[in-house]
Amino acid sequence: MSKGTVLVIDDEPQIQKMLGIILAHADYDVVHADNGEKGLAAVAYKKPQAVLLDMGLPDMEGFDVLLRIREFSDPAVIVVSVQGQEAIKVKCLENGADDYITKPFSALELTARLSAVLRRKASSGIMEDVFDNAGLRVEFNSRGVTLNGKPLKLTSIEYNLLSLLIKNTGRVLTVRQILKEVWATDNEERANSVRVYLNHLRQKIEDNPAVPARIINEPGIGYRFNLL
Repeated sequence: MSKGTVLVIDDEPQIQKMLGIILAHADYDVVHADNGEKGLAAVAYKKPQAVLLDMGLPDMEGFDVLLRIREFSDPAVIVVSVQGQEAIKVKCLENGADDYITKPFSALELTARLSAVLRRKASSGIMEDVFDNAGLRVEFNSRGVTLNGKPLKLTSIEYNLLSLLIKNTGRVLTVRQILKEVWATDNEERANSVRVYLNHLRQKIEDNPAVPARIINEPGIGYRFNLL
């Protein structure tokens, strides 16, 4: 049974072929487009559940394709980028991309990222009263947090950070997005506050804060919360 339709917008035939094989093997239906305009038409008419969007397209910027997709549709969008494009990744994440993947990537990484964003999309707007994973329990109604059954004392900012990350599990949140949600500002001069408070939070919820497994730093981009 198909897991859904994935649109690949990429002008490189070898990449299209490789992604087609990987996605078909993972039980997705695959649609291809080799430029931005064809990709936008495919989004409109094929209505894919997810889009793999390359940034280097021959007719228009990948970022502009993302913005136009978000004007009329809401599939999961994973940006495909090359190394060294941190600024582009941040720009895309702050303007509607659900995730990014850097070339070269493995089939396992691609299918794992795709599954994660599709699960997140499917559960969008549905938030359980309680989060419970590997001993970490958060009761959102009471703002209570326990680790392995023992209550954790969190400051208001620490709790708000943890809640934000959990509600976006698997998604990279940029520093600016975190500042907007927790500090109600987009002044990146306060980025150090994010680092400081996340380090405090790691000290309380990570088994080994020096090698965190839950709150992962995405260098140059932001932070991602992982399930254990």
